[in-house]
Amino acid sequence: MLRSNYLSVMQFQLKLEIKVESKRDVLVVTDEYYSQMEESIKKIKKLRPDICVFPEMSYQDCYNDVIKELSESGKLIIFGSTYVESVNKTHIYYDGKLTQVVKRYPCGSEPMIRFYEKIDVDKFINKYLDEHTFFVNGQKVYVLNCLEYYKVAYMIARNEKLAKDLFGFIVPCSNSNPKVFIEESKAIHNHNEHIYSFISNRVKKNGEYGYGKSYTFGPIQYHEKDWLAYEGIMSEDHNSSIVTLDSGTPSYIYGRYAIPSKISRFGRSDFYINTPLDVEVEKII
Repeated sequence: MLRSNYLSVMQFQLKLEIKVESKRDVLVVTDEYYSQMEESIKKIKKLRPDICVFPEMSYQDCYNDVIKELSESGKLIIFGSTYVESVNKTHIYYDGKLTQVVKRYPCGSEPMIRFYEKIDVDKFINKYLDEHTFFVNGQKVYVLNCLEYYKVAYMIARNEKLAKDLFGFIVPCSNSNPKVFIEESKAIHNHNEHIYSFISNRVKKNGEYGYGKSYTFGPIQYHEKDWLAYEGIMSEDHNSSIVTLDSGTPSYIYGRYAIPSKISRFGRSDFYINTPLDVEVEKII
């Protein structure tokens, strides 16, 4: 049931140190990690977003209980991912419950790529898309881990059945070429102007992969885009680009985004609602 014309979404860009082993990646837990997580949790408690997304490999057991509690009452929190028995699994908290979803498209730098079953897009959609599908405030979202978005989001966005009543894509990420992902998002949103993409990337340390530059694409009214630019909030040179973070700073993006079916383009309309609202872009530490 729709409770509001908006969904609030919070994206975190964190600086994470990752150790690459022969069969898995491992998060190196540092004081900096704890500081970022404590500040992130404070922000979630203050703003109470409907959806939160952290970068890949953010997950740590010690925060399981608090993240689970924050996801109660129908909220969705993607607490990054972690390797479970040599498999990268996305940790998705929804309505107080944890689901671990296998990442089906590892990137070339991941140890998992040596063991995984290569699948085509049709198989992903027909066999695995349901486990990536969640409903928040009555709105359908697809949670796609990094290269899953790059491989399949374009096909989903252009599929009338799959894109029907779709709010957007929620994407934990840790990639080494965000420019390529942004170009893919431009192609996706060139063909479907009624959905959102929320990408949360990891900031690299010590030359590792993960270059930051998290971003948001989706429906935005042109005057709101001008206002955000006036406030110093960066975006790409594309009609659907809403926010782009710089590449090196632990930060968050928060905003309230109108349900696409509720958006009117005409300010004179009785049904007009502005989007997005209450956008914040702030450093974590």
